[in-house]
Amino acid sequence: MHFNFIDTNQEVVAAWQRVFADVPQVTVQHGSIFDFPADALVSPANSFGYMNGGIDFAISKNLGWHLEKDLQRLIREKHYGELLVGQAEILPTGSPLFPYLIAAPTMRTPMTITRGPNVYHAMRALLLLLEHGRLTTGEPIKSVIKTVGIPGLGTGVGQVRPLVCARQMRLAWEDIMKQKYATVAGWETMCGNYAYFYTHNESDIKYDIP
Repeated sequence: MHFNFIDTNQEVVAAWQRVFADVPQVTVQHGSIFDFPADALVSPANSFGYMNGGIDFAISKNLGWHLEKDLQRLIREKHYGELLVGQAEILPTGSPLFPYLIAAPTMRTPMTITRGPNVYHAMRALLLLLEHGRLTTGEPIKSVIKTVGIPGLGTGVGQVRPLVCARQMRLAWEDIMKQKYATVAGWETMCGNYAYFYTHNESDIKYDIP
């Protein structure tokens, strides 16, 4: 599976280029996310599936206004009315360029999220869904989704600084893609990163990442 990190904000792009420079599964692009077709497009939505602001508004405008209603219905029926930060869900779009939308909330409602692990949790939820989730047909998601387009998580309305966003995404990448939780030693190191989400001090990161 390949990931395209795409944003119109050059500072976000530069942060990704720095932090994910050694990750071959990730390509960083500067521009509109709609210029790079993918099997799935990620919406850093809010927990209630409102898609009328920021990147979500652009997704609705480009892929169809039905997506908001479809996502909200799924949230009501499957998630008891709220898709929590740290959860992710996938649904078909009807678009040949972006057949699936993945909602991975970075915030409960539109708000600033400059402190805390929201971006980490959203990225973690996305990766777990891609690795272990299934479509309504029963097919494993990873057997269908081969390319994923991801915008800056929390860098718009959430006002998360670009380097903080990139590092939180990379921490989630390390934890899930490299299964840090699978051994006691790895899990203890994983837990040790908690301080970074509140201090943003590079010295509080326990992994060897830029």
